[in-house]
Amino acid sequence: MTQASSHRIRRAAAGVLAATTLAAGLLASTASMAASPAFEARMSALIDHIKADPSYKRIPLQTTNDREWFYKESEDLFEKKITKEQFVADGTKQFPGYEASFATVADFMSTR
Repeated sequence: MTQASSHRIRRAAAGVLAATTLAAGLLASTASMAASPAFEARMSALIDHIKADPSYKRIPLQTTNDREWFYKESEDLFEKKITKEQFVADGTKQFPGYEASFATVADFMSTR
């Protein structure tokens, strides 16, 4: 496989992930959102998990800044740069009243 075709495949996969996550209301794709394939796979699995949970309260990520912030925080949690507790605290500070939603995401993203 050439480097160019590998790049096209990664871009296509990232596009599918972005469309899936945007549809679930979690984040939007931007050029600055380059993540590992493992993180992208886990984020995609999170979307499926949340869609199957009728009690999940959707976090209102309305702006690009909100979505980029959420994506970065989720990636930091996944890579163990922050703890679940820090993720939930940061999320609740940013979005009061969504502690249970952030706890659901934290539990899912920190379990492999």
